[in-house]
Amino acid sequence: MKATAEPEFRRKGRESAPAVPWSERWYGRLALLSLSVALLTLSYAPIKQFYLAWFGLVPWLIVIARCRSYKSAVFWGWFSGTMFFIANMWWMAYVTAAGMVGLMAVLAGYWGLMGAAVRAFRFGVRDSSPSDSNGKDDALKLADRYGSCCSTGGVFLIAFAWTALEFIRGNFIWKGLPWLYLGHTQTPILVVCQIADTLGVYGISFWIVLLNAIIAAWWLGGFKYAAVRRAVPIAAGLTLFIILYGVWRMVQTVEEPGPVVMVVQSNDPQSNTGEKGASLEDRVLFYYQATKAELIRQKGRVDLVVWSETTMPELNLESRQVLRGYTYGQNLEVITKLIEDMSATFQVGFIVGGHYAGDWNVNVEPPVSHDSRNSAYFFDRSGLKPKLSDLRYDKIHIVPFGEFLPFRQSLPGVFELIKKWGLGPPDMDNYQLNAGDENNLTVFPLIKTNNPQDLDTWRFVTPICFEDIDAGLTARMFRPGADGQKRADVLINLTNDGWFKANENSQHLQAATFRSIENRVPTARSVNTGISGFIDSVGRTHDLVPVRTSGVSTAKLSIDSRVTFYTRFGDVFGWICVSVTGSAWVLGMTRKRNLPATN
Repeated sequence: MKATAEPEFRRKGRESAPAVPWSERWYGRLALLSLSVALLTLSYAPIKQFYLAWFGLVPWLIVIARCRSYKSAVFWGWFSGTMFFIANMWWMAYVTAAGMVGLMAVLAGYWGLMGAAVRAFRFGVRDSSPSDSNGKDDALKLADRYGSCCSTGGVFLIAFAWTALEFIRGNFIWKGLPWLYLGHTQTPILVVCQIADTLGVYGISFWIVLLNAIIAAWWLGGFKYAAVRRAVPIAAGLTLFIILYGVWRMVQTVEEPGPVVMVVQSNDPQSNTGEKGASLEDRVLFYYQATKAELIRQKGRVDLVVWSETTMPELNLESRQVLRGYTYGQNLEVITKLIEDMSATFQVGFIVGGHYAGDWNVNVEPPVSHDSRNSAYFFDRSGLKPKLSDLRYDKIHIVPFGEFLPFRQSLPGVFELIKKWGLGPPDMDNYQLNAGDENNLTVFPLIKTNNPQDLDTWRFVTPICFEDIDAGLTARMFRPGADGQKRADVLINLTNDGWFKANENSQHLQAATFRSIENRVPTARSVNTGISGFIDSVGRTHDLVPVRTSGVSTAKLSIDSRVTFYTRFGDVFGWICVSVTGSAWVLGMTRKRNLPATN
């Protein structure tokens, strides 16, 4: 059969169609996105190659900028976000594999929204044209194709948008998950982190994304475009200011002697059913022996001893009274008396992580509690709780799918599905915690001498577990009252990271470092499986106990009297980023609707 000649118009159309570059094919996009995920992952603890964050987002921005539609930008943003969070939070699978995958997919949604933001900021493109008029049309085509990456305003809007989404992710929907902020990567160079006392960690994230956006704009359009030429000196000036501000804050001499604090670290891995890696008897024995040996060695120098989260059982007075006639209740009395005696003998205060049980039903045998909490108990130097008042702090920011399952009361059907799908630890019916009162930010007083009549005290607060990465809550704990002074002098963190067996411990310490900088306070951390130790008011860690070991560390803390902007006013910069991003999005959509139709 004679072959039919191909019509000329089809041949010319095929020949004139430009070849799609490899970077815009699916495998090219996947390669570039994987490169970004790898670079960013290496920039966090425990690897801490912080400088990789300065350009690690560039391949991601290039891929998203080259997407031809919102659908494509959102999909690739979400897909790469899923890759990133799984690469850095896979250790949550030790608690619940199904829940880990579900949570990673949800967190990745913020990256998908960022993809949409890059596509949306296309209204400010006309300043991307070069100074010579001959290249104007080419520049406008470039800006029309790549959007915000090729406009001066757009480069900054990328930084605002990313920071706004970090802020929203960390503060909303069950109080948020402020983990793996880009700003956290910079703790190896503390001089650039000092701006957090004004802008929070979000200020460092903004600066990092701005650097990435400028490099992406250069890659896409070249230095001749105004987007790069105008943004570079602004970013350079901002970087210089951040460094100079950091140097100034770090060399200020404002510290005064504080308490000598001992932190005790056990090494008891915990199963995903809530079972401890050691029995109650073994835990009590370890903490007692390790603490007593160090107190003897220190010869009266120690002011405060810290035991980690949920180390002890229910030590609240109500539980001990209700259970007094039972063997378990007698054990509670023995443990309480042991701590009181050691406190009185060595004239040292104790802050102890333990459970709380309340709302007891005494009409059943044995009595049943309907109110479980995660608490910190304080014993003063005399071995007694102040005024016998059962003084404690109850954890406020409890962890969804870890300490409680949502929708139990509001949507029982959804709650049952969550349990059925395994989106939380097993046996969550028996392990549902209640949150403490939002306004009960307990300040514990520790008298400075062994004299009970001494009214001069050090004051400390005790965020529990990952509450020390909740910047807003921690700032509220220190926010000044009418006297203008900080509510507390020291941050004591009690944590149990025994659930996890990978890089979670070092990531947690890296994020927690910013609470000391933001509020200019020293931190003492007692962490089951580690990392326990101390952080000073500019973020320097010291006297750390290595991860997954048991041990004790003692250090004298220095009190920093500076009251920061962040402590006083909180997340002002975070809200500015949200406002700028939202306004830009609305303005962009409005201008797009008002553009004349083109053929």
